Amino acid sequence: MLVIGEKINGTRSEVAQAIQARDSQMIQHLALSQVAAGAGYLDVNAGTHPKQEPEDMVWLINTIQDVVDVPLCLDSANPEALKAGLAAVNKPPMINSLSGEKARIEGVLPLACEHKTRLIVLALDDNGIPKTVEDRVAIVERLVKMTRQGGLPDDYLYVDPLVITIATDNASGRTAFETIRRIKARYPEIHFTCGLSNISFGQPSRTLINQAFAALAIQAGLDSAIVDPEEKGLRNIIYSAELVLGLDPHCKNYNKAHRNGLVGAPTQKAGEPAPAASDSQLVGALKGLVSAMASAGILDLSAAPASDAAPALTGSIPAAQAAPSQASADDDRIKGMIEAMVAMDEEKVDAMVKEWLDDGKDPLRLLDASRDAMVEVGRLFDAKEYFVPELILAGEILSAISTAVKPYLKSDAGDSAKKGRVIIATVEGDIHDIGKDIVVTMLDINGYDVLDLGVDVPVAKVVEAAKEFKPQVIGLSGFLTLAYDPMKFTITAVKEAMGNGIHYMIGGGQMDDEVAKYVGADAFGKDAMEAVKLCDKWILGGNA
Repeated sequence: MLVIGEKINGTRSEVAQAIQARDSQMIQHLALSQVAAGAGYLDVNAGTHPKQEPEDMVWLINTIQDVVDVPLCLDSANPEALKAGLAAVNKPPMINSLSGEKARIEGVLPLACEHKTRLIVLALDDNGIPKTVEDRVAIVERLVKMTRQGGLPDDYLYVDPLVITIATDNASGRTAFETIRRIKARYPEIHFTCGLSNISFGQPSRTLINQAFAALAIQAGLDSAIVDPEEKGLRNIIYSAELVLGLDPHCKNYNKAHRNGLVGAPTQKAGEPAPAASDSQLVGALKGLVSAMASAGILDLSAAPASDAAPALTGSIPAAQAAPSQASADDDRIKGMIEAMVAMDEEKVDAMVKEWLDDGKDPLRLLDASRDAMVEVGRLFDAKEYFVPELILAGEILSAISTAVKPYLKSDAGDSAKKGRVIIATVEGDIHDIGKDIVVTMLDINGYDVLDLGVDVPVAKVVEAAKEFKPQVIGLSGFLTLAYDPMKFTITAVKEAMGNGIHYMIGGGQMDDEVAKYVGADAFGKDAMEAVKLCDKWILGGNA
């Protein structure tokens, strides 16, 4: 949900007084507080006399941009004020708004098309606000045709279905929802916004009505709203409704809002970023992973060395030992990658990884950076700043990095024969795959021919695969205690079918050496590198 902060509006008496008195402190306070509360845009409406409005619009914009960096929504029907505002903004703005009224079409539309701005489109014309859904949709269709002719892509448009107070129109909510649905079906790329609090005007306990309307409107397709972002109850509904409707992949927006105190019980002051790990924390964290990441099967607390130095993966070059001529710039890039991984910024990570590899840099340093980032993710999980969705997303980011790095590692290693064959599977009844996938990746890049059977793998499937693939090692993964018996049954069945020529290792959240004994495995692998070492020992060393 894109939140457009509504407070800097000259129709509000305190804002009008601040504009007249050039009280920059008051305006900047409104800007800062709205951004801290999660506003992605700030609506800027001078609301003064047409001759004075351009100057007041520019003053407001400059005053706001001195303290915040979010884009602005220029709110005026006055083309001269919009022109002045467009010349003053630092970032591409949104214009509020175009309607089917002749004056708006002649004054606002050319500016939006010339400057290629995002544009709020109102479902009304010179006849006023239509009562029916059909008439509102018809107006929007005419305006979309005009914006397309002017070169604006559909995803630059934010249609306002127009929300009338429920006190005067009992069908207002249903009309707005159906208008959104109809337009969304016709133009899937278009966004939707509205003055959300209009629905409750004239009613008691308005925030309750606003919250109910917000949840239903989001389900209909609303993905933006002009609201008071500091109304926490409404924020709670917006973030949680999007989460429940599956509109928040990996729960990123909700969990980030929770960390920043924007929803739920605040863990810190609203607007303050989650505490970032210092360099010493990132290095020191490699002494061991927190229990959460051990449970996720990524690494293990007891696997780390006692020194403060960060151990590198096999064949990698620790950042501190990089050649002096490139150390500073490369280390800064690696640090940026770690920060992007911890922030769960997949697009930024993808771009940085591609750039690093395209520049011919050491691909193994990316794996070192990934490990450091996973350590920090684990620390944040342990501190209850990150949650299960972040662990899952972290695993996906790591998997994507591993996939990108693999070809470069293989080319370094040449086309030599594989060291041996390994089957990896998450046992029946368990669907966790983060740790398993990392083990598969590390075995692959270390020269093993790996057959990944996936998750929730029945005993019979492992037996069949063992007969066909003829592995020297079988690795079984499981997250909870419920995996103990499936592991035991699987190992017993394979031994009965294949004899005693295969080594077995287990790994995952609740696994340890005692569980290995119970299920009949040869060893417990603490992490992916331990799995590689066990395979090297058993296959290359020839000793159990």
